[in-house]
Formats: sequence, C-alpha cells, structure tokens
Amino acid sequence: MKVKAPNWLKYNFVDSTALLSISTPISATLETFVVGMSDDVSLNARLINAGLAYAGFGGLIARGRDGLRKLFRITDETKGKIQHAIDAAYAATLQLVALPIFYYIAGARDTKEIVIGTLVGIGLGAVIGGPAGYTIDTFRDLTGLKKSQRVPELVRERNSKVKKGLASLLAAGAIGLTAGIYALTPNRENTNYQQTLEQQVDHQENYARGPN
Repeated sequence: MKVKAPNWLKYNFVDSTALLSISTPISATLETFVVGMSDDVSLNARLINAGLAYAGFGGLIARGRDGLRKLFRITDETKGKIQHAIDAAYAATLQLVALPIFYYIAGARDTKEIVIGTLVGIGLGAVIGGPAGYTIDTFRDLTGLKKSQRVPELVRERNSKVKKGLASLLAAGAIGLTAGIYALTPNRENTNYQQTLEQQVDHQENYARGPN
C-alpha cells in the first residue's frame, strides 16, 4: 500500500499506537516477571520503544508488513491462519534483529539477561505477530485511514466519532494495564547499580576504620 507524504504522519501515529497498545503491556510483563529485569530497565525499554515508534519506526514496521503482505498477495479476504502466520514470522524476525541492540541502549549490560530477553522477544513476536497485525488493521479502520474487512461489521459500520472513541479507549486501556503491571512487580533495583553501591559502602567503612 502506497502512502502519500501528507498522510505519512497520520499512518505513523495510528500504526505506532496500534503496535504499542498490544506490545507494551505484554513486554512489560515478560521483562519484569520472566526475564527478571528491574522495573527501571524495563520502563526505559518501553519508553525508548515508544519514542522510536512515534519518531517513525512504527510506521516503517507497518510499511514493511504491508510490503510483505503485497509480496505474498495477502488481502483481508485471505484465510485468517495465513495472515496470522505471515505477521508472526515478520514480527519474530524483527525481534531477532532489533532486540539485542535495543536492550543495550535501554541499559541492560548482563549478557545473559540480553540473550534471554531477546529469545523471549522472538517468542513474543511469533505469538503476538498475528494479533498485532490485526490490531494495526483495526486501528486504521477505527481512525478512518483504511477500512478493513477483518473488523466485525457491527464495529465497521459505526460512525467515525464512535470508532475514534473506541480507538482512544483501547490505547488508554493499554496504558492503564501497563501501569498496573509495574505496580504489581517486586521493587527490584538494578543489580549492577546495587553491587556498585555496596562496594562503595564497604570501601567507605574500611577507610573510616583506618589501617589495622
């Protein structure tokens, strides 16, 4: 699907919001409860991810998906299983390429943590790739950018005000859910920072005691 320059910002905003709405709460849960990242590192990762998405990467990811669907001649009428499989493969591949660099930028320095986070991300991409693609199509329809036959007719035929209200509600719900996830996680500190702080305290205590 070709997008004219004036519409690029609209598509980027809508597609980024769609991707973040489904990926942020799930990623926050896996990073904190499964991988064992500190809340600070996980939150930094989510904020950087959102920033990059709205800066243009969200739109690029969605355009890549559109191109892949066009390459394989996938339309809204294609069987749902095939659409989900294409979206899942695409999402998993993106995670494999981007996550190691992404987590390092977010502050992760433990190689094991980065590897586990990447592997979990690949699995996550394979699992939510299909739903993420569906969410993109749904948000585009709800915001009036592009109608999709994948959206239930009951929703598809609503007026624009109601549909935009639904899109806003979905986005707000994702934000609230993510906040709730961080509220439930243990108050873990960054391990490397904590170890450094403990070393500094020990050094100061030894200095205060003076030579034996």
